[in-house]
Amino acid sequence: MLSVFRIVALGLWVGAMAGFAFLFAPIAFTHIGPTPAFASTIAASVRAITTAGNLLGILAVVATLVLRESPRTKAAVIGCVALAIFFGSIETSLIVPEMQNTPLLTPAYESLHRQSSGVYAAVLVCALGALVVSSRSRYT
Repeated sequence: MLSVFRIVALGLWVGAMAGFAFLFAPIAFTHIGPTPAFASTIAASVRAITTAGNLLGILAVVATLVLRESPRTKAAVIGCVALAIFFGSIETSLIVPEMQNTPLLTPAYESLHRQSSGVYAAVLVCALGALVVSSRSRYT
């Protein structure tokens, strides 16, 4: 049962991040464009997804600690989640606030957006890694 819980928690995290990146953000940009309202909405969304992801990741780690599986699997899942949370904290505490203080459509903003996209992708890949390892795990 805990294995299913862990997969659902990680799947929700990955799904929320992918839905934001590939659906919500492009649609919001198309409808509101590069405006302060768009920037504020995106920043709030990234913070909310990161907070929810951190909670889901912590729940997945707790499940991992209780599950009877190999130490290697535990280390892989916990390591992926820890990296995802680390990168997410960089995103929300350093990059997003700087973006909010930088004028839109400037080279400085575009540079920050590239950094943000890369860090966000790292969070997504790490969370996805934890999900993949979890889905392939053998339980005893």
